[in-house]
Amino acid sequence: MKLTRARTYAVAAMVILIAGALAPVAQAFSAYGNGTADNPFRIATCSELKEINNNLSAYYVLVSNIDCTGGTFSPLAAGGTAFSGTLNGQDHSITNIELVTGGLFGETNGATIENLTLGSGSIIDSGSNTLGSFVGTATGTTLQNVHSSLTITEQQQYTDIGGLIGMVDTSTTISKSSFTGSITADNPDDQYIGGLVGAVQDSTDTISDSYSTGAITLTPNPTLVDVGGIIGRQENGLVQNVYSNDTISGLGGATYTGAGGLIGRIDGGNFSNSFSSSTLSGTIGANSYEGAAFGLNYATTNNDYFDSYLAGTGTCSGINDGSGSCSAENNSNASPSYFQDNDTNGPFSGWDFTNNWTETATYPTLRNIAGFAATAGIPNNGDANGDGTLDSYQANIASIEASDNTWSTVEVPSTSACTIDNTSSISTAAAPAESSYAPEVNFDSFSIYCGTTGASVPVTIIYDKLYNTAGTMVREYNSQTHAYTTIAGATFGTVTVGGVAKTTVTYNVTDGGPYDEDGVANGLIVDPVAIAQPVAATSLTDTGVDIGVTSILAVTFIALSFAVRRVPKRM
Repeated sequence: MKLTRARTYAVAAMVILIAGALAPVAQAFSAYGNGTADNPFRIATCSELKEINNNLSAYYVLVSNIDCTGGTFSPLAAGGTAFSGTLNGQDHSITNIELVTGGLFGETNGATIENLTLGSGSIIDSGSNTLGSFVGTATGTTLQNVHSSLTITEQQQYTDIGGLIGMVDTSTTISKSSFTGSITADNPDDQYIGGLVGAVQDSTDTISDSYSTGAITLTPNPTLVDVGGIIGRQENGLVQNVYSNDTISGLGGATYTGAGGLIGRIDGGNFSNSFSSSTLSGTIGANSYEGAAFGLNYATTNNDYFDSYLAGTGTCSGINDGSGSCSAENNSNASPSYFQDNDTNGPFSGWDFTNNWTETATYPTLRNIAGFAATAGIPNNGDANGDGTLDSYQANIASIEASDNTWSTVEVPSTSACTIDNTSSISTAAAPAESSYAPEVNFDSFSIYCGTTGASVPVTIIYDKLYNTAGTMVREYNSQTHAYTTIAGATFGTVTVGGVAKTTVTYNVTDGGPYDEDGVANGLIVDPVAIAQPVAATSLTDTGVDIGVTSILAVTFIALSFAVRRVPKRM
């Protein structure tokens, strides 16, 4: 085994620390924001994502799904630098990303990456010593609610490879995360390979409430390799409440190799409350050890389980010189659903099925993954404006569901380089009422971030019904002065989307103009508005639903914010 493998963790840590002093001076960011926790840089395109390299210590958020089709993507924070900022995906996904070497980030130190999925895409690496979907080498880093289904291919030797992180160093935490992609080692010699992490280094590292259901392939004839469904080699740290359902293949003829459904080799730390339903295939060779859970166990393990039928062995560890033991389930395929569709069988008694996990028809999944699904019910199957592209990939469009289950869709021109964020619906009781106009219904709140100070931008709202708008006007409400003003020039119309006729209204707003709440051209417009009729007039009639029944429609925009930025053309 790799007891004498020369490791350079101390040197790597020193390089990262020195990199902080040598990092390039932060450059201007083309998207909106100033990079602080209160006003993070807002990323809406693959080009803007690459600009993280301009300021590796700032706060960033994604404001839409991003499609990186059309080119390769070099890792951020590579070549002696480290990302120390925060990247919050806000439950968005990056798809079709073609990474070359390392991962999304080459190195992180003191960083936080959360609420982000790396969907379809790949990494083909031939020049890194650490390789993972999100980070190559992570120090003092937090990964939470991150998920990857990338295809990872490593073509060189002497590498730590993980579905999420290649090598985890001091004080790094992974929680509520998953890997469902594939890892292929084309030259498996002197490597640590794991479904989540290649190598875990320090006693302060923690991995919890996470899983891997990917495929790991070694070819040809691995030598000096530790491979596991969760971790290749764990030298220290705490790992608990995890599971693997990986296919680990290519073990035939392996020499000086440890292979396990959970960990290839565990030398220290603690590993508990976990299970493996991974499949291991290939007859290992000389000086190699294979176990359904651990290839070699020299540490403390507790309350761990495995599916012996899928593993092809009833042996927990190839070598078990540590403390603790495993429980074999589904012997001779007598109970193939032992780990499925339940929250009571071992090891589930130690798992949180209220906040972290949820049952499915098969293996459990994480509750927070549901946040990445497109909001159910968005008109026209998620393309509310009917332009042929899902709204979730367009930061200039957002749909809002009201308390009465009706929808409105807010849109600004894509050519304006504006983005919409912070959407919500406000109940009638919570919204300000105007006695001289019909009561407001269907209040919406959202923020818009735009190009230049003092800019004027047309806003269009599409309602998912057809209304009689005769005599209707748009009223602006100033929450500071509590005064109402009629917005001049608002135009009503109709549009058919997905075969459904809908009412629209378009009007212009100007940063610092009369409808800007603070009246200052400062990049922020707060402009609450409502569609309403005078009380004496005939109420708005919904002609699309419940014909003949009088209804009232109102909409308010709270926190319409416009900010200065020069944004490249969206991908």
